Amino acid sequence: MIKHASGTGKAHAKAILIGDHAVVYQQPAVAIPLLNLEVTARFQSLEQSQTITLSGKAIELNDLGADLEGIRQLIVALLAANQMTEAGFLLEIDSIIPQERGFGASAALATAITRAFYDWQGAALSTETLNHYTTLAENISHGSPSGIDAATVSAVEPVWFQDQRCSTFETSLDATLVLADTGVRGQTVRAVNIVKEQLKEHYDESWAAITHLGDLAYAVKEALVENDPVTLGQLFTSAHHDLQALQVSHPKLDQLVAAAIEAGALGAKLTGSGIGGAMFALAKNDQEAEQIARSLAKAGARETWIQPL
Repeated sequence: MIKHASGTGKAHAKAILIGDHAVVYQQPAVAIPLLNLEVTARFQSLEQSQTITLSGKAIELNDLGADLEGIRQLIVALLAANQMTEAGFLLEIDSIIPQERGFGASAALATAITRAFYDWQGAALSTETLNHYTTLAENISHGSPSGIDAATVSAVEPVWFQDQRCSTFETSLDATLVLADTGVRGQTVRAVNIVKEQLKEHYDESWAAITHLGDLAYAVKEALVENDPVTLGQLFTSAHHDLQALQVSHPKLDQLVAAAIEAGALGAKLTGSGIGGAMFALAKNDQEAEQIARSLAKAGARETWIQPL
């Protein structure tokens, strides 16, 4: 192993197209990489100190806050595995992935850091090792994640997730995705607990929505592969209704979904855990995507992104 003076790693955001919440109940899901939303990590050797720069602030490794405990323990584990516990370094992090919006920001950050560390050490990084370290950080940050975030933030094609296993598949859909941030922080733990309560109080209706989301996942994959954007849009809107039935939508999400459809979107839904966070709409082409993005901004979206599919 040849150690370099510095090393760089990158990863990108992700969006769940279908399977939000249902994936927790053994239903399949489809996620896509958001290649335009990227995080870069760069390790640089120092004689002493272990410093991380994030959002313009320099923080010592031991002083990282509770919200970054997963990242702290990831770095500690990487150093320990390479007999570098006392090694000095500067870790610079540059990210444009919105936090707590369902875009996989924490998984992307862990992936970028792991890639940067191995590049710094001049060592080969296997898919299994990358997944191990990303999952380590995710387990601390999110409890028991499904694994779909870890798989998608390093993928370049759509990801099919079923039975705790991920695989990629090819698609050439003639359509464009518009994503929008409600400006309301997503509340993953609360949303997961809401679904649990719905299953306790209204089991039949809630389980019907969950299994319907599973059925929709198969149809979404088929529409992606068969280049059928019209059907795909309808499936997305149907999924949003299921998520509303599970009580994990939010007035601002519903407002943006309605605004997108009124602006000509083929379909729209929330993405991620809900109770705030983000949504997306399917547009016929880039030109209509720009029009929908403007309509979403007028309807109150804090920020929008256009993503080719």
